[in-house]
Amino acid sequence: MQGKKRDFQAIGLSVSLFAASTIGLLVSHTAVQAQKPVPKPTVATVKSMSNGDLMCYVNLVDEKGKQYNSVGASPEICAKEKRFLNKKVQLSYSQASVNDCQSAEPCGKSRIETLITKMQIIR
Repeated sequence: MQGKKRDFQAIGLSVSLFAASTIGLLVSHTAVQAQKPVPKPTVATVKSMSNGDLMCYVNLVDEKGKQYNSVGASPEICAKEKRFLNKKVQLSYSQASVNDCQSAEPCGKSRIETLITKMQIIR
């Protein structure tokens, strides 16, 4: 009887370890998927621009009609809103440090974002 009890305990332990490792694999795979960056257009039409607390936000439509809302851009881009609005543009991106605060007030925290740093009208 003791031998059978040990066998069941060993089987139970094996099943528990398998379940735990499978769950860990699924969780880590999901975390990796969540970190994939969303592709950003390199050519698009500017539909709107707005200055937010932390950066400029641009709404774009690419050549296939796909919409990109609230794409981050440097403040200098929004300063030229009249020039770019409803125009087809070539976009260049760079990584920049932006405040990671709830408002424009400095809080000592920052994060790296990929922002539109250059916008050129295509004729």
